[in-house]
Amino acid sequence: MRQCPICGHVLTGNERFCPVCGQALGVADRTPAPVLNTTINLTPTHNSRLAIASLIFGITTWILFFIPLLLAVPAIVCGHLGQGAIKRSNGTVVGNGLAMLGLGLGYAHIALTLVALCVAIAMVAS
Repeated sequence: MRQCPICGHVLTGNERFCPVCGQALGVADRTPAPVLNTTINLTPTHNSRLAIASLIFGITTWILFFIPLLLAVPAIVCGHLGQGAIKRSNGTVVGNGLAMLGLGLGYAHIALTLVALCVAIAMVAS
């Protein structure tokens, strides 16, 4: 229930002016205060297992450099699947950085393997 700030007349609707004294009523009187979202996400978060697997495969690919595609392809596949799971989880699964690092290591290893293969073919051909 609102009242006119000048004469105290009880207002019933969305009047712009007081019907008794003619006082202009502010728009701020009619708009409610915004509601703040004060909820806290209490669900625990955990790293994506696929993102962790992608990172492990990517690191192992560079340690065991003589096995070019055996570990780089799973690093890429697990990285993409991990990123998809993270996006679909609504914040309950984290680890996008792990997945990106595993993807980067896998793609870089495949690129370097292709360059080395091209150089080797060029050397044999000449």
